[in-house]
Amino acid sequence: MAGGAFTDFSGTYELVSSDGYEKYLESIGVGAATRETLASDPQTVKITQEGDHYTLKSTVAAQAVTVQFTLGQEFVGNFGYGDDRQAKGIARRDGSRIMVQLQAGDTRATVVYSIDDEGFDAVFNGPNAVTAKRRFKRQP
Repeated sequence: MAGGAFTDFSGTYELVSSDGYEKYLESIGVGAATRETLASDPQTVKITQEGDHYTLKSTVAAQAVTVQFTLGQEFVGNFGYGDDRQAKGIARRDGSRIMVQLQAGDTRATVVYSIDDEGFDAVFNGPNAVTAKRRFKRQP
């Protein structure tokens, strides 16, 4: 992948570092107990890519949440924040990055996934300029 855009994001990834994620969750209205669990428990993400269609299955705290989207098309999904809130989103790809714009009620957020040879970074931008960064390592 070095030197060019990735062609396939598919794989299983494990969370290896997290900075500011609990603050980000607070900025989008996630309750305290749920924030603590989501921010501290081990997390894996399985990504399946078929052309422009992506399926992300995230498992944390013995709970699995699946989100599906096709690049450039609006989608609705439950993002697993411990409640039933639905978010509308649209995803776009720019080389080795996927940018997802989300809106749940009046709350807006953006998530940028940047892939490299070892895994991906997820940068979360929430209300009031709250930002978090999480690093996921590709599993064999």
